[in-house]
Amino acid sequence: SACEKSGQWEKALAIFDELQQRGLTPDIITYSALISACELAGRNDEARTVLLAALSSGFFADLGCIPDALDLHELIAPVARTVVRTALDDLRARSEDHRLHTPLSPKGNFV
Repeated sequence: SACEKSGQWEKALAIFDELQQRGLTPDIITYSALISACELAGRNDEARTVLLAALSSGFFADLGCIPDALDLHELIAPVARTVVRTALDDLRARSEDHRLHTPLSPKGNFV
């Protein structure tokens, strides 16, 4: 949280890594503070990586099925922005993948 408020996202990531190396398990507050520190510093890729790690650890399970439905009511704003950005990126990737695998009509248009 102190790293978040002082814009020290790199230090926040280093502390997070050190905690995990020592066998400590991050909680939702740790994940939220780290996502917030990264997001507020404009480090969207790092924020997304931390969000995905949190999701795979079972946190933020009440968000719903990304990107089908999102419930952001209890999230702090930086975490909510990261969730929305991640959902949009995933939706965009799905759309691009779908276009790549959709057969073309005789006129060269997508069917």
